Amino acid sequence: MGRVTNSILSGTSGRTGRVVIANVHGVEVSRARPTARSSSTGPQNAHRELFRFAVAFLGLYKPFARLFFGKRKGLVTPYNQAQANVLENTGYNGSDIVINYNQVMISKGPLLDMVPGNISAGAAQAITVTWSNNAPPASDNENDWCTLFVYLPARMNGQLFAGVAARRTGTATINMLPLYAGEEAHVWAAFTDETGTVACNSKYMGSVTLT
Repeated sequence: MGRVTNSILSGTSGRTGRVVIANVHGVEVSRARPTARSSSTGPQNAHRELFRFAVAFLGLYKPFARLFFGKRKGLVTPYNQAQANVLENTGYNGSDIVINYNQVMISKGPLLDMVPGNISAGAAQAITVTWSNNAPPASDNENDWCTLFVYLPARMNGQLFAGVAARRTGTATINMLPLYAGEEAHVWAAFTDETGTVACNSKYMGSVTLT
């Protein structure tokens, strides 16, 4: 992919021969039009399956990642960065797709870090997480909001719970649906500031079996 600058093609879009001109976030870029292939190899199919899985996984918290996974770097959006993070930490164990859970992040940013505590399961499919309130007394950081993301691998499904508790409280409890009783749940936590403009690097809290 190349950037179009002061070219006779600048200001146009569409295809000229095998060159495709497109406008990506206000920047004109050129690409070579892909050619059709008659067959795919095993590794290519495996890579496509990993990509589909990563896109589906990220789709469970996509709006949050688009807002809080770092800042745009040229043409690379926060969503692109979040997608790269999932792909880097997804692979195969035999024929099964597996996730390196403790390396996956749901947010990335310069906000004061979360100091994880414990995670536990309770009645009515409750999940409770705790953390240390590391905010300076009477600072804005005491009012940062905790967001939790829960992933259920057996269903390849999950749920995002935004703004469930303030940093100063040191704990948050959420309830999953009754039909999830007995299933394994993986949990991530992150803080965002009161204005919803910046986040901290999220933390993988661990997994529990819902009761």
